[in-house]
Amino acid sequence: MAILSSHLLNSVNGEHAGKVKIKIFIIDQNGNKDIFLETSTDIGGRMSEEFSLSEKDKSCEFEMVVASGEYFCSNKDHALSERVVSEIVIKFTMKDNNKKYHIPIMMSPNSYSVWWSE
Repeated sequence: MAILSSHLLNSVNGEHAGKVKIKIFIIDQNGNKDIFLETSTDIGGRMSEEFSLSEKDKSCEFEMVVASGEYFCSNKDHALSERVVSEIVIKFTMKDNNKKYHIPIMMSPNSYSVWWSE
């Protein structure tokens, strides 16, 4: 089974970004998008889902949409009057059913940093 996980960190104050909504879309060869997964980070800023990838899934691209703007607006301590980034969008592939795909994100109201790790 493949595992998709993420850890969101609030780079404004160094805390874990908990209760952030995340949508994962699957994009087929024709560019059509369908919801693959809807979830939220836990209080520790983490999400982890395990699933089987079909052969068709392995040939598709995935898109992770993180509701960072909603997170920062709902948390008044972190809101900025000049926030311009409303979502973080990351496209990636998953080609191995036996692999862990971990996408950590450090985010602030107007920027983010992302990388891939195992």
